[in-house]
Amino acid sequence: MGNGSISMAPRILVLATLAAGLAVVALGSVAGRVALAPPRPVHLLPRGANEPLPTLWPVPSYRLVDQDGQLRSPQALRGTVWIADFIFTSCTSVCPVLSAKMVQVQRAIEDPRLRFVSFSVDPQRDTPEALRAYAARWAPDEPRWTLLATTRESLAELTKGMKTFVERGPDPDDTLHTSELYLVDGEGRVRGIYGTDGDSFAQLVLDARRLLSQLGEVSRPAVTASAAGGETGAALYRQAGCAGCHDVPTIAPSLAGIAGRTVMLAGGRTLTADSTYLRESILDPEAKIVATYPPSMPSYRGTLSDAQVTALVRYLETWKADHRLAPAMASAEDAAVDPVCGMQVHAGFDTQHVTHAGRTVYFCSEQCRDRFVANPGAFALTRHRVGDPKGRK
Repeated sequence: MGNGSISMAPRILVLATLAAGLAVVALGSVAGRVALAPPRPVHLLPRGANEPLPTLWPVPSYRLVDQDGQLRSPQALRGTVWIADFIFTSCTSVCPVLSAKMVQVQRAIEDPRLRFVSFSVDPQRDTPEALRAYAARWAPDEPRWTLLATTRESLAELTKGMKTFVERGPDPDDTLHTSELYLVDGEGRVRGIYGTDGDSFAQLVLDARRLLSQLGEVSRPAVTASAAGGETGAALYRQAGCAGCHDVPTIAPSLAGIAGRTVMLAGGRTLTADSTYLRESILDPEAKIVATYPPSMPSYRGTLSDAQVTALVRYLETWKADHRLAPAMASAEDAAVDPVCGMQVHAGFDTQHVTHAGRTVYFCSEQCRDRFVANPGAFALTRHRVGDPKGRK
């Protein structure tokens, strides 16, 4: 009995020590996650209308090359207000939404003291040339937008300093990164973080104007065609960011020759693309989603005037398709289902695909394609009838 009580004491001490150690590890893990977690978006923080914007953190130092091959640093942006985001040029998910919002802010605020900076999260492929082509597709006449190439080392330092993240998968197109916009003041301090939804965008515009007003008076910028509402439909297509998505068939359907075309919507329903549909697609894009494409287009309600929307619709009604170059809109015959993940995809020449048993099989990514190639028998094939919920072997 006595020996038993003596042997239990060290055992109890060891268990207590282990428990304490595990508790410390758990607390450290929680603290680490809390430290890494970004603050809540500033537009969600409770504050009065006259309260100053919070000062979150200073922008980290960097020396990066822009789309024109020029070396850039945050010091050159002192005395200006700027908006930053993280993108990569081959991204087909959140980056087009971020870039569309950048263009919308550019058009909403034409003050030359407001600048725009996009940091690439793809050091391997986003060369200055790739970034220059991306900028030309989205905002060809915007001199205030700087796109910066990174290295693995500089990107790691940058994301750490901006309290955000980048996670790269085996497929570079599977890169995960923040989908938020950062507002930076004239002293290089982050003053707000904003999402891409309508409320966030409206608050970002208000807060950017507020910081600009604190810089003092500025000579009134010249009235541009966009501010006066005198742009042609063709110019609007380029300058409002439409080409950023619709010129890339993996992101959005081509709009060349859209008027009068039969369009298949998600779920299999079809309609004719008339002026009413085109106007609704610009103002309420989520009302009718085209099959095989994600609901990623932002609304232009409030950012384009009624006259501008009308000009854009008229341009689309008269834009004839070059069938040698422009892919057709999604229809019952070009909507495919990835047999690996079940995602609806555009069955075009630029979509990942292989030929199997005399059929062309389409995939959402290289990863799904490679899984199928490794073991085709593990996946059931369906025809290009996404409206048929069961599919057909």
